[in-house]
Amino acid sequence: MADIETRSVPTTGEVNREGYDRWSGFYDRHLNSTVTVDERHFPGLWANLSPRRVLEIGCGTGRHTVKLARAGHTITAIDLSPGMMAQARQRLDRSDLAHRVTFVLADFMTDDALMAVSFDMVVMSLVLEHLADPTVALGRLAALLRPGGLFFLSEIHPDRIARGSRAHFPDPETGADVWLESHAHSAAAIAAAGASAGLEIVSEATVFGTSDLATLEPSWTRYRGQPMIAMWVFAKPAVV
Repeated sequence: MADIETRSVPTTGEVNREGYDRWSGFYDRHLNSTVTVDERHFPGLWANLSPRRVLEIGCGTGRHTVKLARAGHTITAIDLSPGMMAQARQRLDRSDLAHRVTFVLADFMTDDALMAVSFDMVVMSLVLEHLADPTVALGRLAALLRPGGLFFLSEIHPDRIARGSRAHFPDPETGADVWLESHAHSAAAIAAAGASAGLEIVSEATVFGTSDLATLEPSWTRYRGQPMIAMWVFAKPAVV
């Protein structure tokens, strides 16, 4: 069974820790258009890389963690929600790939013990919206990357966040929407945060909704042709 290293560090995301704990029991069964599009497109950015030492920030239920493990990477997966991490551990145990993963239950923004480690690659999916200051977040992240390392970022499209679309889930008892704490970061702000951290943009892409989303949920026909997620690949320049 995969072990979870729990660190007693303060968190800047108490609202989201509690929210994701509530969501964790049915997160993987809850139809979510943003997660669906992310699942389809984000893994392709890093699918063909040779095995590396990877930091996954905000691993959630482990949906990308298991893909990274199957690809032969050695992963440190950090998340602040005990409920989500418990789901991730179960997923990895079922896959017999738990030996490739070190789970850390802590807040990436306050866990200074993590800063003593370095990684070849960092993966962050649908997490940056929960971090108030992308410049601080990407600065911490860049300090963990080895020279020549890569940072893969997927996020709900900035235009959607600006219009009020952000992470939420239905309360299983009342059906009322529970909204998590989110922040609108423009594409320009994300690019500037990367530049401030000394990272260079390798690629940037917008993923648009397609008509086949409606086969999963009829109401998702409204997303056809609409920007759904944005994806970036950043690189930390190699030392010359």
